[in-house]
Amino acid sequence: MKEKYSIGAAILNRRTLRGWSLQRVCDETGGAIYPSSLSAIEKGTSVPSVLNAYALAKVYGTTVEALIEESMNDTPPPTAPAESAKRVPVVPWNMAADWAIRPEIGRLPSGTPWEISPENPPGAIFGLVVSDDTMHAPSGPSFPMGGTIFVDPRREAEPNDFVVGYTGNPAEVTFKKLIKDGSQRYLRALNPQFPMVSIDGNFKVVGVVIGMTMRVAKGLIR
Repeated sequence: MKEKYSIGAAILNRRTLRGWSLQRVCDETGGAIYPSSLSAIEKGTSVPSVLNAYALAKVYGTTVEALIEESMNDTPPPTAPAESAKRVPVVPWNMAADWAIRPEIGRLPSGTPWEISPENPPGAIFGLVVSDDTMHAPSGPSFPMGGTIFVDPRREAEPNDFVVGYTGNPAEVTFKKLIKDGSQRYLRALNPQFPMVSIDGNFKVVGVVIGMTMRVAKGLIR
């Protein structure tokens, strides 16, 4: 790679967008790059080898050519909205489990909406739009249809947490309250019309719900 080309600005923008540390990016490359080296690349004081440039492009779900163009034009990553450091993508439900493992912007569907995260930096948090009334309670905490819930895939699920997870098919995730009674675990809907369901060790938690945004005619309810 010729020295006049740089990918520093692009990879810094993308790391900031995710809320990742230098170490997290290095871990994603499989240890191919050290944090001190990555910092120098981002600052433009060092040029990565071809292999390292391709490793970084793979981490961010893009190409080396795209990173060079972004850095030369000083433009943000494609599809990233303004205030990107505070915003997270609202992904389709059938993509939630996969996104929690591989949050690569280039894989998002065209027109993916973004919302401001309840936590800053947002880290790996992502959003989901509530698609039914199973979590709409007559009183107390409630998650009505149309609201956007924020899911943190790095948070350890505890009893009484609201969780997103699945059994069997990762494309069929559900949103419920996690209940524990002795050694048995259950998923409970907040809507009393739906029964509590017993789960076993095959249930995989995708993430813990940490907040919600509800759009109304005159603004947002958080």
